[in-house]
Amino acid sequence: MEISFTRFRVYRECPWKYKLQFVDGRRIPLDPPSSLGVSLHRALERYHRGGEPRWEALAEAYDREFLHSGFPDIETRLQWNRKGLRVLERYYEAEVQRRTEVVGSEREFVFPLGRHTVRGMVDRIDRHPDGRYELIDYKTRFGFGPNESTPPPDGDLQLRFYALGVKESLSLDPSLLTVHYLAAGRVETRDYDASREQELKGEIARVADAVEAGRFSPDASFCPRCAFRRDCQFSV
Repeated sequence: MEISFTRFRVYRECPWKYKLQFVDGRRIPLDPPSSLGVSLHRALERYHRGGEPRWEALAEAYDREFLHSGFPDIETRLQWNRKGLRVLERYYEAEVQRRTEVVGSEREFVFPLGRHTVRGMVDRIDRHPDGRYELIDYKTRFGFGPNESTPPPDGDLQLRFYALGVKESLSLDPSLLTVHYLAAGRVETRDYDASREQELKGEIARVADAVEAGRFSPDASFCPRCAFRRDCQFSV
């Protein structure tokens, strides 16, 4: 089978949620935070691929990519649009201070793992003046009050997944892993430790094998955070 980080993450959260989402085709509807998150990701991809390092170019990219779905009314949509613009203003102010070169924006990787295929998309890859490569993942967390800047529990795993994909597929050796919390305007960077790559490969293969075999036992520990909790037959 083909496995992405999203599929890998969802199965680890709850195999039954994986079945509902990727086998049965249940969709999680957009809401204002998720809609704006998609808009910001697409705007930054357009901006960095355009090669025009001006604020006007970023604002235009945001205007073109802003999603109009997921909002209950026009006023709410306008409020979230302005929120996203403020986020990008802060992003741009920090961006002009960086001395790295963007060598990949929404860069895809694909590599074989046994009989499976691993596929993913890295938000951004930068090359430093000294030749080091940095992987950057954007996080858009809105609507969580004081906790909106709290790192997600899967953040480290996601970047290690991407680092593995970049090494296996793109022949790049990442040195730095960065999470950019767009809403909070915070950047966290650490050195990449490649010592657990074989362990991660084994875990990815284990999940892919389990999906192939149709093993979808529910895991109630994730129920409070699940989008399907209101009508799932196993929800606690």
